[in-house]
Amino acid sequence: MAEYKKANTAEKLADHKTRFLAFLNSLSEEDKKEFVAAFQEAAKKTVKESKEIVKTINARTQLQDVLDFTSMSYIAKNYFGKSRQWLYQRINESVVNGNKVNFTKDDLKKLSIALSELGDKMKDASNSIKSFSDSYSQLDDATRINLRTK
Repeated sequence: MAEYKKANTAEKLADHKTRFLAFLNSLSEEDKKEFVAAFQEAAKKTVKESKEIVKTINARTQLQDVLDFTSMSYIAKNYFGKSRQWLYQRINESVVNGNKVNFTKDDLKKLSIALSELGDKMKDASNSIKSFSDSYSQLDDATRINLRTK
C-alpha cells in the first residue's frame, strides 16, 4: 500500500501494477484465497471508517452555523443529561478512553429535536417582541413617555 501511495506518476503506477500482478500470480491457490479474504475484510473496514468520518464531518458542518449562538451546555444537560464536554466530544469525534466517540442514531435524533425546539422558542420570542413593537409604535408620544417613566 505504501508503494502505491508513492506512485505519483502514470509510469510509477504502471510499474506498481506490474509488480503487484506478478506478486498475485506467484501465490498458490490457497494463498490467493487468503489474500482475497484479507483484502476484502480490509476494504470493508476502510469503507466503514470512511462512513463514520463522513457522518462526523456532516454533523460538525451542519452544526457550525449554530455553535456560536446555541448553548451546547444547555442542550447537553437538558436533552442528554450529560456535560458540555460530552457533547463536544461527539461533535468533534474525540478519542475517549482510547476509542473514537461519535453520535449514535438516537443521539442525532435527540440533537435534532433539541435544535428544533430551541428554534421554536426563538421564533416565539421574536414574534412576541415584534407584537410588542407593533403595539408600541401605535401609541402616541405622550403614552410612550408615560410608559418609559413607570
